[in-house]
Amino acid sequence: MKGIFKDWVPEWLIKLILFSGLMPSMVLFFLPGANVNVTAGFYGAQPSDVQFLIILFYAGFVGFYVLERRFFQYFPVKQYYIIFNLLQLLNCYLMYRINEISWIYGLRFFQGMLFASAVNLSISMIFSRLKTERAKEGSYAIFFGMLLCSSPFNTFVTAEFIDSFNFDELYLYAALSFVPGLLLIIVTMKPIRHNRPYPLFSLDWASFVLYSLTVISFGYLMVYGQELYWFSDSSMLIVLLGGILLLGLFIMRQKAIKRVYIELSIFGNRKFLFGILVLYMMYIERFSLAISNQYFLQVIRLDPIHLSYIQWFNILGIVCGVMLSFYWLLKRCTVKWIWIVGYCCLLAFHQYMFFSFESEGNEDHFWLPLVLHGLGVGLIMVPTILFVIASVRPHLGASAAAACLAVRYLGYTSSIGLQNFFKLFEHAQHREVFRDQLQSGNLIFEDYIQRESHRVLQHGLQYKEHAAGLKLISERVNIQSFVRYGMDYYELMSIISISILLLILISPSLKSMYKKLKKNQISPV
Repeated sequence: MKGIFKDWVPEWLIKLILFSGLMPSMVLFFLPGANVNVTAGFYGAQPSDVQFLIILFYAGFVGFYVLERRFFQYFPVKQYYIIFNLLQLLNCYLMYRINEISWIYGLRFFQGMLFASAVNLSISMIFSRLKTERAKEGSYAIFFGMLLCSSPFNTFVTAEFIDSFNFDELYLYAALSFVPGLLLIIVTMKPIRHNRPYPLFSLDWASFVLYSLTVISFGYLMVYGQELYWFSDSSMLIVLLGGILLLGLFIMRQKAIKRVYIELSIFGNRKFLFGILVLYMMYIERFSLAISNQYFLQVIRLDPIHLSYIQWFNILGIVCGVMLSFYWLLKRCTVKWIWIVGYCCLLAFHQYMFFSFESEGNEDHFWLPLVLHGLGVGLIMVPTILFVIASVRPHLGASAAAACLAVRYLGYTSSIGLQNFFKLFEHAQHREVFRDQLQSGNLIFEDYIQRESHRVLQHGLQYKEHAAGLKLISERVNIQSFVRYGMDYYELMSIISISILLLILISPSLKSMYKKLKKNQISPV
């Protein structure tokens, strides 16, 4: 692939083209979640439906990742770039024109499939131009840093647009963002093929369908489970049994066919299992930042635009964490100590926020925990991916990469399930406890109503001051219930951090990873 670009194109422009080709797709990843209320209002849906839109994108990425390699091996590079960029343009245009959410579900899944193509092709092109191990590890750090920054950066980029334009216009601008990269590819690439095409016969569509439906069913359970009271609702039970059946059929198929979709023998490796456990828990803790963002919006009353501004502290932490992990990887530091520092940062973040949750606050005091959170996930991400894939034999690297991608998906969906449980159950429990104390016979409560009624009367309300006072008290109860549920969630995250830290501390040295990195062709995802 080294001669795929025309001779007059400088090296810096080539790398800029390849990396910039990923950015529009990354922005699309969390675009519906940039402002959940606006997205839900536009489609006439519930916030849980918006969560499911993100999950479908992720599921398309996870399910199609393995099958996409066959298309990558068949098409010439320039032709492949043009095809999936044109498909992205068409997909974004359809999402701009369609406002029926049932159709958007399918389009989001297809977007995830196209994202898999963009990632594999761009990163493979970048790696083909790198000669040293240091350069390759640097590229991993850049890619995963971009991936970790995609959510807070997307919030920053889209906040002003959502406030100024109609929501559907975002997809029109997203479609236009693919045009510059497409034109650069057409102008700078040669229409040549380096490898003999691998024919597109015997594509394992059956495994793709089984695998994709399995991960979608798990995501569906995590999004809607608590809302529908789990298995008291028959649809949840059907989805669970269907997911188990699909998973069983997928496993049976992998054992029966010669060319497997994912090599299941990797799950018999202890180091591999330990690595994906670390990765899974990190992804659960990574998205605990959503609770803090809700706190900034609901309690401190930040608007989405100012919330997007303080996300830069999290991005700063991610960049510093990724750079620090890259430096330690070059120094061949033991991976377990990088993990320990990363999880200590996450523990510090959750403890800081646990003791900072109040019914009133100042956003100026929260820059440090946001930096700590970014630093923690930035330190853990790259070393863990490299460790997991280096723990298996070289020819199993592609299956290990696919498993890492699936584990990250499971971590994200599990975090949604946990947050929905705490939000819908724990929040309601605390609200009921508070309301039990607000009875007419409670002298403290009666005195508080009188003071609130007098206060609104002094501020100009000349009638129904008692009802207004009760409404203010109800709002404060809701805020206090949110604060308590947030504290409960971060207490659980702190327990997870401590448990993982203890598990890492008692594990043997993991420095042997670096010997295997030179042998394994490590996949970017």
